[in-house]
Amino acid sequence: MTTAAEMLHPLERALDWLADGVALIGAGGRVLHANATFRAIAQRGDGIALSAGTMRIAGAPARSRLNAAIAAARAAHKAGRATSASADFGVPRQDGGPSYLLSVRPLLDPKGTPYGEPCAIVFVRDPLTYRSVDVATLREVFGLTEAEACLAKSLQAGQAPAGYARERALSLNTVYTHLRRLKDKTGCSRMTELIRKLNELHVPLRVNSGGGRSHNGASQVATVATVADAGSEAA
Repeated sequence: MTTAAEMLHPLERALDWLADGVALIGAGGRVLHANATFRAIAQRGDGIALSAGTMRIAGAPARSRLNAAIAAARAAHKAGRATSASADFGVPRQDGGPSYLLSVRPLLDPKGTPYGEPCAIVFVRDPLTYRSVDVATLREVFGLTEAEACLAKSLQAGQAPAGYARERALSLNTVYTHLRRLKDKTGCSRMTELIRKLNELHVPLRVNSGGGRSHNGASQVATVATVADAGSEAA
């Protein structure tokens, strides 16, 4: 028996591998498909949400820019020609954390011809996870031990060596030994240089694709209608 995941369009399943949130917006303004990362962000309800098949975001200025960008993309889609429908702006978090970066682009081919039903694609980047690299990747790229890779990931997240030592119940001498070896293996002599090198190592893909589940039509409403969007109406 063919499952819903197996029937999902291959390109939509491919979007689930992306570390950034992605949503395809139809001409009517509804979300036709949201990838795994976008769904995870929406389920937090801290600035971006999905409700009854519609994308909701916090902050009146951000909402105005989103509506204008989608309207421009819809006009370009209807006219079959490219317009200045692109937009990039921040979406505030309810908890006061760093804003999401939201980008809207029209879906037209190089000749300005619509691809199909979706008129726009929305990308969402979470700065809190953008720089995160898994331990396995750090070990593979730099030849680190498990301990060195865990320290690298902690430093990349902004934790000081002393805090890492307390959290892991390690002596500070042990942590500094790992740090010295980490610098040697990455070719860095200074902490700022090390952090910069770690931040440059961003893999734009998820470790897993999130199961390839789609949010469209009735299934989307059933799954995401419980997402709180009261905060998205905040000014």
